[in-house]
Order: sequence, then C-alpha cells, then structure tokens
Amino acid sequence: MIWTVHPGRGLGALSFGMTPEDVQSHPDLGRPGHVYRGSRGRVMEYRGLSVPICEYGPNGLNCIIACRKVMGVRYQGASLFEADPKAVVKLMETQLGPARLCQEQLCFPGAGLLLGGFFDPHEQCFFHPESDYQDERSITVCIPGACGTACVEELEMVSFL
Repeated sequence: MIWTVHPGRGLGALSFGMTPEDVQSHPDLGRPGHVYRGSRGRVMEYRGLSVPICEYGPNGLNCIIACRKVMGVRYQGASLFEADPKAVVKLMETQLGPARLCQEQLCFPGAGLLLGGFFDPHEQCFFHPESDYQDERSITVCIPGACGTACVEELEMVSFL
C-alpha cells in the first residue's frame, strides 16, 4: 500500500475528521490491537508497527503517526524511509518553508508535519541508514496548528537549503 502524505488533510486513505468506525472499515487497517484513552476525549489506536497509529479528538481523526516500519510512505513521490533523510527534509523545506526544532523533531507547523529521527539537533547531523544502527524515523501528520507540541514562533528555525 502507498501512504501518500497530504499536508493538512491526512495520510493515504486516512483523512482528518474520520471516525474510528470509518478507519476500521479500511481494508488494510481493521480493528485496533490496543486503544489508549487520554484526557479531553483523546483516543489513540495502535494496530502494529506496519500500519499508522491513529489519534482522535472530539472532531474525529486529527493525528496520524507512521514509523519507518510502515512501508510505502511517500511525500511528493519520494519514499520517506527509503530516500536519503537530508534529501527528504530539503524537499519538504522547498515546498513548506524552513522547519522549526520542536522537541528534537523537525516541525513544519503550517503543514502539520513533524519528522522525528531524521535530524539530530545535538550532533547537527542527519540520520545515515547505511551506517546508523538505530533507526527511529517517523512522520506525524496532524491538523495544522493542532500537533499537540509547543510548535510556536519562538522556536528555533532551521534551514537545510
């Protein structure tokens, strides 16, 4: 399956606003293995490493997380977990503007996208799949402005172009 990133709208066939029943009816997802309930009506569904994690709020699906084990995650035709991490970030920056460092992730707040594990802000280097053994890359796609982290204007802006 191909999971195309649609900033501000969703990931693949998953669209913001869907109900848990809508998501469950997707042929490649089915029932969640675990359901976590949080405060203020927040619900997170986990189905295993090979499919995205879905998070819901009062208005339906509002956040989708895919780790590197989810095959076929693409942005503008580029495979997020097979392409060079620096090339992926540069592609996003060309289209979405500079990222902000947000809790050690690269955040594109206007698009509702967070990249985790692609860039290490402490070491100031990108992840190297061919030599780094611990691959923790992930993408979080959420409703712009509702990522749940402190992605605010005061955060450090970074550019790789």
